[in-house]
Formats: sequence, C-alpha cells, structure tokens
Amino acid sequence: MTTPANAAAEALRRGIRACREERWREGFDELTRLARERESEGGLPGLFYGYLGQAIARCEGRKREGLDLCRHAVQIEPFRPENYLNLAQLYVMVGNRRGAIRAMRDGLALDSDHRGLLELQRRVGVRRRPPIPFLSRTNPLNVILGQLRHKAKTTAAERQQERDEEAALELKR
Repeated sequence: MTTPANAAAEALRRGIRACREERWREGFDELTRLARERESEGGLPGLFYGYLGQAIARCEGRKREGLDLCRHAVQIEPFRPENYLNLAQLYVMVGNRRGAIRAMRDGLALDSDHRGLLELQRRVGVRRRPPIPFLSRTNPLNVILGQLRHKAKTTAAERQQERDEEAALELKR
C-alpha cells in the first residue's frame, strides 16, 4: 500500500532525477506539484529547495526567487555539497562570479572530490591570488607579474606534456 509519505518521497526522487538529467520542465512540474501538496506540512529536504530554485530560474526566469530557494537549501542542509552546486550554478546564471566561487569553495570544503563542483569550477575558472597581495589586482606590477607567472606555469605544463608523450612513445617501442 502506498502511503502519502511514500508517494511524496517518490515524487521528490522523480523531480530531482529530472533536474539532475537537465529535464528542467519535467523536474519543475514535479517539484511544484509536490510543493503544493506538502509545503504546509514542512519536512522537505534542502535538496528539494535547491532543485526547485534551479528549475524556477531556468523554466520561469524567476532568478531572484531561485537564488532565495537555493540559499534556503544551504541554510537548512549546509552539509550537502549538492546544495552549494545548485547555488553556484545560479550565481553563474545571474553573472555573480564572486558568489559562485564562494559557493563552490564552501561545497568543495565538504567534499573536495565532488564531480559537479569540480566541473563547474573548471568552467568558471578561479583566479589565483595576486603575486603581491597588498597591492590591488589591477596594479600594473601585479598584472605583469601575474602574466609572467601564468606564462611560466603554461610553459612548464607544456614541457611536462611533451615529456609524457615522449615517454609514452618510448613504451610503445
């Protein structure tokens, strides 16, 4: 026999699964239906609010409301990295890079191997500290030293890749 609690749990799983698979409209419909049925009773997990926030922003264009829901998800379940991922993705969507980086950092502090957070961090990119921290990032000295540091790192990475490729060729022989 299906109880109302079991039906709600299954609806939650379906809605979150649809959102994770980027079927946002389907997830939005499922989660809003669940919200109408169960919100007054409370007890919905943070993950619900995070994905509902994402879906509202993506399907309805209500980004501020989506951000509020994602922040609420982090407040009620601060131990779940996926809530930080949802928040970071919405920050990226609204162009708040600093907020996105902060959310990614907080989520990665909980799970440094979280695939979604690491992928988003790779896409967004995270700036390194300025070479001379007490000067502003835009100070010409920091700009030049930062460019040199980047060039040196890129060149070193390219040399390492060439060595790795040569070693792989040697193994084949």
